[in-house]
Amino acid sequence: MLNSSAMCRRQAAHHRQVAAASSLEKVRKIALAAANAWEVQAMEAETQESGERGMLSPQDAAIALEFLQEDEEMARAAADKTDFDHPEHPEEDDA
Repeated sequence: MLNSSAMCRRQAAHHRQVAAASSLEKVRKIALAAANAWEVQAMEAETQESGERGMLSPQDAAIALEFLQEDEEMARAAADKTDFDHPEHPEEDDA
């Protein structure tokens, strides 16, 4: 289940409140980092909700391309091995 952008924004606001209310620096630092992470999630959720999520990021596209190339290489290697093991025109010995 994906988080909605509204829920992510509520979580970000909650963590900002925790940071504002704390007198401990470490708690503030962690709460602000969590708030930032929730904001990133909110932006991703908004993209998903708007229907714009059909395209891959450049990083994901590069990874997908690498997998496709590996699959093609493996298929060619398997085809070459099959051709070697089972030639299309076997020599017939009529001796």
